[in-house]
Amino acid sequence: MDVVIGRPVVIRAPHRVSTDELEQDIRARREHPKLRVWLRYMRSTGVVERPWSAPPAVTVERTGIGVRSRAAYAAARDRAVTAAGDALARSGLGAGDVDVLTTTHTTSWTVPGLDVDLVGRLGLRPDVERIGLATAACVGGAHGLVHAVQSLRGRGGGRALVVASEDLSTLYRDRPGEVRMQDVLYAGLFGDAAAAAVLSAVDQASAGDLVAEDVWELVLPGSADAYSSEIHEEGVSFDSTEEATRAPGRVLPYLTGWLGGRAADWAAVHPGGPRIISGTLAGLGLDEETTGRHARDSLAGGNLGGVAILDVLERTLGDGSVTGPRVAVAFGPGFTAAALYVRRVAGPAAAG
Repeated sequence: MDVVIGRPVVIRAPHRVSTDELEQDIRARREHPKLRVWLRYMRSTGVVERPWSAPPAVTVERTGIGVRSRAAYAAARDRAVTAAGDALARSGLGAGDVDVLTTTHTTSWTVPGLDVDLVGRLGLRPDVERIGLATAACVGGAHGLVHAVQSLRGRGGGRALVVASEDLSTLYRDRPGEVRMQDVLYAGLFGDAAAAAVLSAVDQASAGDLVAEDVWELVLPGSADAYSSEIHEEGVSFDSTEEATRAPGRVLPYLTGWLGGRAADWAAVHPGGPRIISGTLAGLGLDEETTGRHARDSLAGGNLGGVAILDVLERTLGDGSVTGPRVAVAFGPGFTAAALYVRRVAGPAAAG
């Protein structure tokens, strides 16, 4: 029985913060001998503007982990509800039709999690199977799809709703007595968004866009410190080491080994940065110019964390010229990876 993936719905935060605007705000608030160099690094990420839940001045002046966490979660939750509702409407399904709910949300701590909140706010069945990914971060969207596919196969059918939502602008804050390159770089890299997709594995499933033929996930050996996050009294911060620049390349032998020579006409790659996009496509033997445009376009609008791979898939599925077998792959802290081998549903029945 095929597992069919519908085209994702992506909801971006309302404020568009340009790189020029953010750089001006950073310069006004921070001083460091290397600030000019760090701002140049920020510009080299390829991000032109990023969607934020609030303007920089509002975000940076929120004080304390409690205040920042509550604001970030409320924004992420509300976008998740909208994205999920729109995805169900697009598929022609109601809340009671969902058998499996997979959620990913990392950037603000909350108990109960986003999965529990969505059950009540969407009116899902109280016995819906819940898979809540709380620390997957950037790999979350792909990991959510992988778990949804595996669950539907294990159940022998049904329908799943995958929801990813992040409020990464909460990383932008003042750290008293300390200015770090990572704080400048990651403030400029990330944006806020939510996305949702419906998966079906029933005899009379609603038309979808992709058939998932295989799934894969990886924890890269010896890479636990490549990317990480810490909670401080004043908020959350991301950190990375030199291993972060090597880790995506180290994943490729595992990824190509899993593919085992299967053809891939294109790839939807997590837009973590220009080097991740180009390196992954090169490792898969694909031409970046023709197969990387949707990842680059997504990155220009901000790295959306766990939402990002769903955004790239949404853009790719909107391009009618993209056909044939493909790979969707994302990377995250740990260093981790998740991927799906998919083919496009042929004919006019594919959902738009």
